[in-house]
Amino acid sequence: MMLTTFRKPYLHRLFIISALIFTPPALTNELSSVESEEPPRIVSIDWTHTETLLALGATPVAVAQTSDYNAWVKSPEIPSNVPDIGLRTQPNFERIHELKPDRILLSPMFAALEPQLSKIAPVTNIGLYRSGDVDWTMLEKITREIAQIAEKEYQAEQLIAETDAELRVLAASLPKGAPPLLMVQFMDSNHVRAFGQNSLYKASVNKLGLESAWKKETNAWGYSLVGIDQLIGVEGQIVVIEPMPVGTEKHLKKNEFWKYIVKKSGYQSIQVPAVWSFGAIPSATRFAHFISSALNQGKTMEQVGTL
Repeated sequence: MMLTTFRKPYLHRLFIISALIFTPPALTNELSSVESEEPPRIVSIDWTHTETLLALGATPVAVAQTSDYNAWVKSPEIPSNVPDIGLRTQPNFERIHELKPDRILLSPMFAALEPQLSKIAPVTNIGLYRSGDVDWTMLEKITREIAQIAEKEYQAEQLIAETDAELRVLAASLPKGAPPLLMVQFMDSNHVRAFGQNSLYKASVNKLGLESAWKKETNAWGYSLVGIDQLIGVEGQIVVIEPMPVGTEKHLKKNEFWKYIVKKSGYQSIQVPAVWSFGAIPSATRFAHFISSALNQGKTMEQVGTL
């Protein structure tokens, strides 16, 4: 009996070793080639795709408008050795051709480029905004679509799971009874983008268990362009999203009407750094961190020396 118990694992190991030894050379070479296969060479025009690829560990062979990406999107950082192919609206086609990409990613905003780019490499058009249903589920869906093209499906599931856990921790740390958030971005001293349905910001705060205070109709990009007078009567804490147009901060500090709007809201306003408003999971996560930090610190505009 003891001999039988001992021999079974031994025979099992022997079987595995024999299988490996006698694997046909053709199959061995095939497995080896799969393991050493180069990842697809992807050119990314839209920053939403670029930030997602980088978050998945799939560095594009080229991107558009690196300096502006660094100003607006910021993170994940584009490695310094990744070529910049120029403007998103007018990329350098000759340079893209030289890079011999396997795939070019486009968004509907730049769809006019597809006829020319498709002569260089297959083009995949992946849209997020303008779909009318941007929420966290859609952000995950886009992440998986991009991951499939980049052959990073496992990394996509890992990113989604890690982000979900990260934001659950942030949500648990928020002050109890946090009010709805009236998220705005100044276009000039008297007009703002008020973000609501179909916006990255709403998807982000909803994931934290918070609500957007702006309930009016929004455009395909998730905001309404309105005068600041239309913020009166909206119940929620005002969140001003940077950047501020030149001269606007100075004007608002002296603007009694703005001070009245803030007072009528019932809460002190808070201000958060710029986040790419048309991004995907990476940008939504950055925004969630900024909101959590501002709410937990009770940081008002006056305290940060802005308004």
